[in-house]
Amino acid sequence: MSASGFVGGEWDGPDLLARGRAAGLLSAQDQQFARRLADLYGEADESTRWALAVACHQDANGHVCADLGRLARDGIVSESGEDVRTYPVLVTHDSVEAWCDAIASSGLVAREGELDAVEPRPLILDAEHRLYLARAYHAQSALASYLRAREEAPDFPSASDRADEIIARLAVSDDPAAAESIRVAMRRPLTVVTGGPGTGKTTLVVRLIAGLIEEALQSGSAPPRVRLLAPTGKAAAAMAGAFARGRGLLEVSEEVRAALPAHAETLQRALFGQTRLDAFGRRAELDLEADVVVVDETSMVDLDLMTRLFAACSNVQRVLLLGDPDQLASVDSGAVLREMACPAEGASAGESPLGRSLVRLTRSHRFAAGGGIGRLAAAIRDGDVEAALALLEDPTLPEVSRCDVRHPSEVVSRVVAESDAMHRSIVEAKDPLSKLDRLGRYRVLCAHRKGPLGVETLGERLDEAAALVHDTTARAGWWRGRLLLVTRNAPDQDLWNGDVGLIENTSSGLRALFPDGTGGVRALSAGRLPNHESAIALSVHKSQGSEFDVVDLVLGARPSPILTRELFYTGVTRARTTLRVHASEASIREIIGRQIHRDSGLADRLGKV
Repeated sequence: MSASGFVGGEWDGPDLLARGRAAGLLSAQDQQFARRLADLYGEADESTRWALAVACHQDANGHVCADLGRLARDGIVSESGEDVRTYPVLVTHDSVEAWCDAIASSGLVAREGELDAVEPRPLILDAEHRLYLARAYHAQSALASYLRAREEAPDFPSASDRADEIIARLAVSDDPAAAESIRVAMRRPLTVVTGGPGTGKTTLVVRLIAGLIEEALQSGSAPPRVRLLAPTGKAAAAMAGAFARGRGLLEVSEEVRAALPAHAETLQRALFGQTRLDAFGRRAELDLEADVVVVDETSMVDLDLMTRLFAACSNVQRVLLLGDPDQLASVDSGAVLREMACPAEGASAGESPLGRSLVRLTRSHRFAAGGGIGRLAAAIRDGDVEAALALLEDPTLPEVSRCDVRHPSEVVSRVVAESDAMHRSIVEAKDPLSKLDRLGRYRVLCAHRKGPLGVETLGERLDEAAALVHDTTARAGWWRGRLLLVTRNAPDQDLWNGDVGLIENTSSGLRALFPDGTGGVRALSAGRLPNHESAIALSVHKSQGSEFDVVDLVLGARPSPILTRELFYTGVTRARTTLRVHASEASIREIIGRQIHRDSGLADRLGKV
């Protein structure tokens, strides 16, 4: 319930920022940002200072802007978990409009329609009472312009009379949406392909690229230059693997097969040109040399990176974006894919500003028809609480279940038993590659990092139990049987954030084993490993892009602000065959009812001419 004032205090009185900090509503960064900026510009008005702090707070929490009207009405969540009104405008102003007029009169703030008439200012206020940091405003406006230009561009003329035949042959014959996706991507300069896990987004793109290559060769042109990009090294490796598998399955000529791309890279490496984290001299802008750019796992791409991508694609004929807009948004600002896929609330794709470029795949090839995991994911996505709870309690659906969380020790006992089974299978495997193949059998996914049911605590308990299975002890982080998760890209070792390996005995002693991407195994000593941590328990955020046979999803007995519908959906869809949800019924009800909302104006700007 929203409170009318601070937790344990009143709104009026001296030093509003200090009161906000003491109440846990503002961070130290928010307070200092507002104070220093206001002091630099000689701004003494308390309501304007408060707006500056709120703008900083929203930016730090993944929002592109601070929607002052919504925040004054609905409030934001404090660190204590309570909803608190951001500012009671009626204390000093008659309305939100009057408050925004006062803010716009400050030398710190420029109105959106007056940008050309004033000196550059650090904040911008638009007509819908959204307050932006100038950097975020300009990035969002530029991205909207790039997207509108591609949406309004005419279709490419077909270079081959056999285009329809190529599409019919390469598309999945029993999935009309797949054929339509290929058709759209072959004629449009922008294609956004959305769909849940297992709907075949990456497989479809392999077929599409083969179609573009075949069409070009038939017309006497050179094959298109293709760049495969992804936000993480693991996602890039997965896309490269999909092309490697597709190369042997497609019904195409050897010439087409040889022209398929074999390499994928991270967005950061492609757009910044970096090979080391401490690289200097990065160019602020660059042009990607390609005819087709494909980006997978787009839901993880934030506003700044997406804007930089499209700026670098100014000479690229076709841009293809793949992703699931129902998953967790990027860690940084914005929920760009979601706004691109559903720009207008309640509008269908055909009514949206990007309707000509949007295709949604709905048929899942991962989950069996009528299976519990797929049906549960759909219920969560649709916000159907009763259906989700019924599926979790349905005895005819053993692949999904719910376990009450009465005490952390009960959860530990359940997950240790499942983890031990996976580690015993690793011990029984006869060769390193077989051992690595078994790492995807099981994982514990946690909503929280800390606490009795967080990643750190459960990971430590699971490692201790696993060490016993491998007849060793979990000491110094370097023991036989430990699962490792790489947490920082290391191009020199060809290891990427999200890669998973296993410590095992070799002829050279204990080594970390990783797949080498060609069906073999690489062994690295401890000194050559980049930053890493235990991989048996993961946060739901870090599990994005992965899938496991069996998943224990630990949400806890009590709801918290970070437990959202999108987090629940993402955790559920990491499981292939079996899912256990550790949460109370009350917690699940609140989780499904709480959606991630990120203040942004991208949807509106996509619709502006």
